[in-house]
Amino acid sequence: FSIMAPAAASTMKWVPFILFQVLHASDAASIPSVYLGDDVNNKPVHLPLVGAGTWQYNDTIAYQSVCQAFEAGYTMVDTAWIYGNERGVGQAIKDCWKRPREELFVMTKIPGGLNSTEVASRHADNMKWLGLEYVDHLMTHFPADFNVTPSRSSPKARQEEWLALEKIYKSGAARSIGVSHYVPRHIDDVLEVATVRPSVNQVEYHIGSGDVDAVIPKCREEGIFFMSFSPLCGPCQYKPKDSLINGDLVEKIGAAHNVSGSQVSLRWIVQQALTTPYIAGVIPKSNNPEHLASNLDVFSFELTPEEMAVLSNATKPAAQPGDADVP
Repeated sequence: FSIMAPAAASTMKWVPFILFQVLHASDAASIPSVYLGDDVNNKPVHLPLVGAGTWQYNDTIAYQSVCQAFEAGYTMVDTAWIYGNERGVGQAIKDCWKRPREELFVMTKIPGGLNSTEVASRHADNMKWLGLEYVDHLMTHFPADFNVTPSRSSPKARQEEWLALEKIYKSGAARSIGVSHYVPRHIDDVLEVATVRPSVNQVEYHIGSGDVDAVIPKCREEGIFFMSFSPLCGPCQYKPKDSLINGDLVEKIGAAHNVSGSQVSLRWIVQQALTTPYIAGVIPKSNNPEHLASNLDVFSFELTPEEMAVLSNATKPAAQPGDADVP
């Protein structure tokens, strides 16, 4: 089943939105998904609530991980131009994906702070390295370049990059488009000029992080799906007892459901996506077949309201601030 957003949440239409969701299950898989809208060919775009992450993997490890993910039943993979592993991901798709291309969701990113010519060039790289004719979602990775160079860190720069993404969407080379690391005022910059609305904003979000920059209500207001990256807090610094994989809190709750601590951490986000408007899913990464399988197995149990509240009130491990510092 999938969560259907109203027309305004679509990457394709600019109309008033209504907060409303419907669940859908594709014939291809039992993984729930969110409906992002229709692509330029008026075909619906569904983003699975659990996908395979590839951050920090080189081509070799990405290939192994993605092939194992497909074997475990994953139907979505997340990568990025800057990861430097799209050749490995593309080879895994070629060698290991055994179903029709339209049943696979491929999400990738281009760096932030690019001008229109650079946007076209970077996405051409994406297509070449992945060996694909289109991706299912393309996002700008950051509201500036990662060095926050003044000439690449402004509302004008974000607007130029967004309009270049729109051209890619309208060409059919990306079925939906979005942003990452955007705080509310960065979103406003894009919406000032957008004729195609962002459908996704991918932001660090996990137990303990809170909503650092008040992005969730802004996304809901604008009909943009808020999507978690680092759902197990990969980049975080924390004490072992606060781990989202085997820390005290998640292990205790997991024991009540006969699941692992990492499954509890992922379910906490997925359960929000199943019950709350404009929350999307998770992209945990692993190169361990058992972990890949357990990370996907987050639909066989449900956290109680009390457990959800305890997890939501946790303050560790904390998120990394900084997105709001981008001018």
